[in-house]
Amino acid sequence: MKHSALWLITALALAGCGPLGLYYKEGVSVQSAKDSETTCKIAAAQDVPVRNVTRVIPGRHIPPRRICDAKNNCVVKGGVFLPPEFITEDANASLRKDAADICMRKKGFVFTRLPACKESVKSGTAPAVTTRLPKLTPKACVIHNQGGTWQIVTP
Repeated sequence: MKHSALWLITALALAGCGPLGLYYKEGVSVQSAKDSETTCKIAAAQDVPVRNVTRVIPGRHIPPRRICDAKNNCVVKGGVFLPPEFITEDANASLRKDAADICMRKKGFVFTRLPACKESVKSGTAPAVTTRLPKLTPKACVIHNQGGTWQIVTP
C-alpha cells in the first residue's frame, strides 16, 4: 500500500514537469480556446457515437507437469485452467478524436506541444498565469503552476 501511494505521489509530481499539449491560435484567450475545444468535442461525440466492441481472449489449459529431482523422486503438479478475458473498447475513440481535431483546425487552431521550461528560465521569470496565447518562438516553453494553471514563456 505504501509503495502504491508513493508511486501516485511521484506520478502527480512529475505530471506538472512535462510538456504541455494544447490547441494554439495566437492572440486567442485561453478560455476561448478551451471553449472551442469543448464545443468541438461535443460535436464529435454527436457525429461519431460510442461503438463498444468486446474482444475475447480465449481461456487456456496448462496441463499437469511432472517434476523430478536428482534421485528420481517425482511429483506431479496439477494443471490449471486460465479463464477467458473479455475486453470492451470503444472502436470509435480514435475517429472521434480525429473529428474533434478537424473541427479545431477549421477554427484556425493547431495542436502543439510546448516543452517544460528549464530551471534557469523558471528562476528568471516572474510568476504569472497565461490568459491569452502569445506569439510562439522556437524557444517557447511552459511553466506549470500549482492548481493546474500554466505560464507560456517565450524567451
